[in-house]
Amino acid sequence: MFGSASLIERLHALIWDRTLDDQPFWMRAILIAARIGWATARDIAGGALSLRAMSLVYTTLLALVPALAIAFAIFRAFGFDSYIETIMADFLAPLGDQGAEITQRMMEFVQRVNANVLGTVGFAFLLYTVISLINKVEAAFNSIWHVESNRSFARQFTEIVSMGILGPLIVLTVVGIMAGAISNTFIGSAAEHWLVVYIVEQSSRLLPFAVLIAAFAFIYMMIPNTRVKLDAALVGATVAGVVWGAAGWTFATFVVKSAQYVAIYSAFASLVFFMIWLYAAWLILLGGCAIAFYYQNRAYLSAQAGVSPLTLRQLDRMAVQALLLIHDAFERAQTPWTEEALARRLHVPMEAMGELSRALCNAGLVTFAAGTPPRFVPARPADKTRVADVLDAVRAQRYKRHVEDASLAHEPRVEAFFGALAAREAELADPTTIASLLAAEEPAAEAGKATAAGR
Repeated sequence: MFGSASLIERLHALIWDRTLDDQPFWMRAILIAARIGWATARDIAGGALSLRAMSLVYTTLLALVPALAIAFAIFRAFGFDSYIETIMADFLAPLGDQGAEITQRMMEFVQRVNANVLGTVGFAFLLYTVISLINKVEAAFNSIWHVESNRSFARQFTEIVSMGILGPLIVLTVVGIMAGAISNTFIGSAAEHWLVVYIVEQSSRLLPFAVLIAAFAFIYMMIPNTRVKLDAALVGATVAGVVWGAAGWTFATFVVKSAQYVAIYSAFASLVFFMIWLYAAWLILLGGCAIAFYYQNRAYLSAQAGVSPLTLRQLDRMAVQALLLIHDAFERAQTPWTEEALARRLHVPMEAMGELSRALCNAGLVTFAAGTPPRFVPARPADKTRVADVLDAVRAQRYKRHVEDASLAHEPRVEAFFGALAAREAELADPTTIASLLAAEEPAAEAGKATAAGR
């Protein structure tokens, strides 16, 4: 009889110990799906996604009323103010009667929000909660995608507002076109056929899930500050949509059979259930985002959590090589490198690439050109960029917090050796610039690799 630990070890070996190249297509697809599921479950169990979800629950509670008030004002201008209440009712449907009560109370709060009544300070606080929610949502998605920098708030706000307005307008437009088509005499008569009626009835059951999956895919593509491929977004959205439906049914069943909890919590029962469902919703959304990330970035799929850091010597080499590639693309008027493409070219994890880019940016050796995704461009001419500057930048980034050298013991013979070693390094690194490396003859094999590398 196997224990739980033995079963997990056997499952781990079954998923990770097989080589993908030796498997047929169908087995390779199953193993990749299993590895993505394993890595996502590991992230959730590790606490990173759970902490993000709990943080978003707290921020959502503060920002929900002002966010709904802003959305209500925008949709009222288009005559769709009832759409907000419908969204809230659908979202809280698993809570049953308590969900309807929360929706009613929430809409009463929204309609009472008035800048004249709140005053400047109160209105500023409500606006701050909305801004904080926007920042935390993007930060959570960027953390999953291993993206270091967020968009500016102006871009965040305009993109989220455009998502909130254009999405419903597109749905309403499609519904209007379908209604107009059905009203057509020929199409209307065809729609009365029993087969068409059956197809429409069955499709109507799947339509809410299709809309939910499309909405999730749109969110996964728009919010992270990086390029998310459509197939990755659809895979993550499909899994999240199915889990959302299953979680909604499970939670609704739990609420119906939890009369004892209502008796215990009394008036607070609605709030408790609302917070639990809100946490589950955020966790599902973040889990789907993690699935999309692992689907698009298979290199992050590993049997163990975390990525081993590069040694200092490896960071030195990769930093010089990265700067060489950036300057080479600039000199040849080629498309600048993105952080993701440069990580693939250097064969380094994205975490290490983030450390390299921060070191080079903080030292003023490179900068990012405007655009999405951001691209590296040189901040100094190649003949003014010494290799010594690159090495200093890497060390400054790696050892931000360090012990003062004066507080350490000093042995004269050891000091003399390391002084001579530093002098030899400076003798070679100081006169060497990126321009001199660019002018150096490149071995044929390495030149072929560099030319074949796409970005």
